[in-house]
Amino acid sequence: MYRVLIADDDILMQEALKILISREESFQVVRVAGSGESAVRACQEDSIDIVFMDMMMPGMTGLEASRIIHQSNPEITIYMLSGFSSHIFVRSMARDEVKEVLEKPVTWNHLKKILDNYKTDHEDTAMNHQEALAMLLRQKDFGEFYRSLSGIIDGIYAMAGGDSLRLIKIFTFMGQNLLDTRMVYDEKVEIGELFPINEALILDRKTSELWLFRVMDYLFQQNSINRYSLLENIFLFIENHIKEDITLNTITENCAISQGYLSRIFREQLKVSVTEYIHMKKMHLAKGYFYFTEDSIADVAFRLGYNESSYFSKVFKKYEKITVKQYKMETKKKQSL
Repeated sequence: MYRVLIADDDILMQEALKILISREESFQVVRVAGSGESAVRACQEDSIDIVFMDMMMPGMTGLEASRIIHQSNPEITIYMLSGFSSHIFVRSMARDEVKEVLEKPVTWNHLKKILDNYKTDHEDTAMNHQEALAMLLRQKDFGEFYRSLSGIIDGIYAMAGGDSLRLIKIFTFMGQNLLDTRMVYDEKVEIGELFPINEALILDRKTSELWLFRVMDYLFQQNSINRYSLLENIFLFIENHIKEDITLNTITENCAISQGYLSRIFREQLKVSVTEYIHMKKMHLAKGYFYFTEDSIADVAFRLGYNESSYFSKVFKKYEKITVKQYKMETKKKQSL
């Protein structure tokens, strides 16, 4: 559900827009403001996707309010309502803050087109994220997936605007479509059966990131096993011993496979070495520990099977491109927002 704010000092215009917008089930008017100041405050206090802003209001004008809202939250889409016939003049004043200028009175056909376009653009964004992940699966590039994950999660949350129901729908939609690409099940398998998702899970983007990592890791594994069945034991061994000091020698000795053959087929299927894959899984777990606990670097390193915290820190920087201390500082800043 896309959340709408109407900001207009004309009560009749407020009611007319509410009635028109209510015709579209994907959109809900959640706040109404009669001034620029109250519009800014509403966007600060609530999760808003779209603002229909009257250009001229007493006190702070719609233009001034739009600039403040855009500066603090550029993901909010603002449509300016104007009684002026010259859209070019108004648009030049509004600059980048406003998506489009609508001349009063707004007709239903025009408003419906705007809402349809907004919905299409945002659904296309979800499809783009899904297609990007599907492409990485087709390219068998686990390393690129690992590097892209955080940015994809940020994009999804920016698109959803904090609406938990929309987030659940987006993740379920993406997860199910990705699962369906495997085409190896006799019957359709629901994403919620393999990887349950609910409002509590997606309240924090870090838990969502952990969820999506599990989904994609599973799909990379299953695609690889489908090509080389012996890899099933390899992935199972890694999963069961991920918090230990696993080496390539340990795996080959316990899974009865030669190092050369394992290294070749593993890189063929994931474009990373066995050791790189293990480090990525460990670093992903480490980020979760740093995010949700107060554990020290040494504690997390030991928990994940690294005997020396200095080596763990070196590996972390290699894969995350920042130091552990920098990551912990960034995490605290995000949690305080």
